[in-house]
Amino acid sequence: MQLKFPEKNKKPNICYAVTDDGVELPVIDVTHPAFQISLDESGLDALLQQFLQDVKAPEKIPAFLRNLMFSFMRRRSIIMRGLMGASGTFMSGMNTYMMKLGADNLNKDFFSDIDRRLAGSSAGTYMRLRLQDIAHLLADALITPLDARRKATLHLLNIGGGSAMDSLNALILIRKAQPNLLAGRQIFIHSLDLDTAGADFGARALASLLAENSPLHGLQINFQHVPYNWSDQTQLRDLVKSFDDTCVIAASSEGALFEYGSDEDITGNLQTLNETAPADAIIAGSVTRADDLGRMANGGNMSRAAIQFRGLEAFTALASHAGWNVAKKIDRPLSNDVLLKKV
Repeated sequence: MQLKFPEKNKKPNICYAVTDDGVELPVIDVTHPAFQISLDESGLDALLQQFLQDVKAPEKIPAFLRNLMFSFMRRRSIIMRGLMGASGTFMSGMNTYMMKLGADNLNKDFFSDIDRRLAGSSAGTYMRLRLQDIAHLLADALITPLDARRKATLHLLNIGGGSAMDSLNALILIRKAQPNLLAGRQIFIHSLDLDTAGADFGARALASLLAENSPLHGLQINFQHVPYNWSDQTQLRDLVKSFDDTCVIAASSEGALFEYGSDEDITGNLQTLNETAPADAIIAGSVTRADDLGRMANGGNMSRAAIQFRGLEAFTALASHAGWNVAKKIDRPLSNDVLLKKV
């Protein structure tokens, strides 16, 4: 892998890693002001109003002009190509990651002004907020089992997570909250995803975070990519069964399984984890809302991604059937970000 587009304007106290395409990007750290989102109720409402405006604006343009505009943007924008390429499926892990960086953190030699507008949009902000939510849900719930089992190995299972950025940020949050809680233990991040580019970047991001004077320096963390189709849980079952009996396990799926998977996919993965993981295992993830706002968001964007508008009530029933309770939830306009614990 060759570094083709180095970041020439690196910001202090931010780590950087290189994509498979040779682009140097910041590693998201939700505790750093460049990535941290802090919105009160009025701020969240303003973000929602901006989102509604962003969704409705293209509808006011005649169809032939709208198509010309999108075609123009696609030719000049990496992120737009990712959005439009997600029709009938979902955005790649790296395209989603680029959206989460925000306008001010994109490599100026590689990204266009259109990319910066997209990353700085209300949709990009929601993605950043979702990542922050899942990282905090994981970190907060892991404190107790990690404190109870000081020498236990920690396994973070990231289903459809690409770079596993929520897992990495959960570790950053735990390290800042209780600096000694992760010291001296083996930690494994397992990116269970068919996509390799996201996992490759995640491994390099971890290496950067482990460097001297970086947030995770001195910890023993390994990054493993497991090519995984969430419709076949055989690999997940075998992986968890290979762990020792005293380990701590936390699974997550931010913007992935619970939003795009079928009922059978979700139930199958949750049942597998219920049967193989210890009693204090946790799962965090995002669930797409089933209300008019959620449907309008997908119907009004250029991607037409294959989102399942399941809603929290239906998801809760699926989780309960598979042996899990929704122990905590964060309600956002486009998703419910949830923490699951065993029944």
